[in-house]
Amino acid sequence: MSFLDSVTNMAKGLSESGDHAAVAGGLMQEIGGVGGVAGLIQSLHQNGAGGLVQQWASGQTQATNPGAIEQALGGSGLIDSIAQRTGMSPDTVRSSLATVVPLLVNHLTANGHVTTNGQVTGTPAPETGSLVQSILGKLL
Repeated sequence: MSFLDSVTNMAKGLSESGDHAAVAGGLMQEIGGVGGVAGLIQSLHQNGAGGLVQQWASGQTQATNPGAIEQALGGSGLIDSIAQRTGMSPDTVRSSLATVVPLLVNHLTANGHVTTNGQVTGTPAPETGSLVQSILGKLL
């Protein structure tokens, strides 16, 4: 069973949460863990979403507009890659990322793993599975 299958099974039976779980797992696989989240945060800043990163880091983790997520990712291809990986439509992935990314950024900045400008701090990173599980705990 793949990591993505395991994450999806964690939220089985909860339609929207199942989508979020699969997208969170797909995102972590695509970007490669906490170091990749640092790169994601840097990319968000480069695409004009530094204000969103600051909001999320300060605990304002309500879902953002899916269009803002798409713009913030700046044509990185991440949405389409996750859609391919999960078998979901790009629209579903975009909507789930609008919920998952704020929680992910908040979790990793609040726990000192990355800074709000996307620098890895050296604080031991959580394993991808426990990170995704923590994010899902906030959704369920």
